[in-house]
Amino acid sequence: MASPGTPVAASGNATILIYLSLFLLLLVFFIVLVAHSTPRDYRVRAVLSSVEQSFAPVVRAGTEAVSGQGSAAAIALSGLKRLGDLFETELAIVKVARSLPGRVLVAGTETRDLFEDGTARLRPERIGLLDRIAREIGDRAGVRFEVDFLIAIGPEPAGRRAIGDPVAQAAALGKALIADGAPPDAVSVGIEPGVAGSARFLFAARLPGEPRRAGGGRAAP
Repeated sequence: MASPGTPVAASGNATILIYLSLFLLLLVFFIVLVAHSTPRDYRVRAVLSSVEQSFAPVVRAGTEAVSGQGSAAAIALSGLKRLGDLFETELAIVKVARSLPGRVLVAGTETRDLFEDGTARLRPERIGLLDRIAREIGDRAGVRFEVDFLIAIGPEPAGRRAIGDPVAQAAALGKALIADGAPPDAVSVGIEPGVAGSARFLFAARLPGEPRRAGGGRAAP
């Protein structure tokens, strides 16, 4: 003789199976519905725009809405990536190091790749590189891009061709960038200890509200 609890258990299992069948039927229905639907780009863009506006960090100052640091950081990283790609394309032997947390990019090269041997005259084939660098320097959608150009001074390696005056070379490159349109207060040049003939470009991206370079750029006369 079956126990009194058996019919109840069987009835419970049957109810669960009915619910599972219903859910599976609904799932198949929605899969078929999506498969036969045609996405409309303007509706997708409207939904994405609404989501971005709802979740993007916004700071209000008076009656104006100022974009959050998230979008500014994306602009900063995008600009530094363009600069890094530019150096890797124009100067095949250049050493590029990116520091994403600090929003700094360092591109190392040699003065002989930028200047004619033993002089402060820029190589004609590098004019285009400097033009593109100048276009990237300055304010871009609230993000400030700055550049430091440093030439190392120290013992000259034996057998190397004439290097030239590092101070004159740094000044010449700084003046060329400013002449190409880079803001003077975003360009700085100088010298540093190191292997003679080596040089570095240091690019920094400063977000809105971050302190800018004190005193502006400097270029030797």
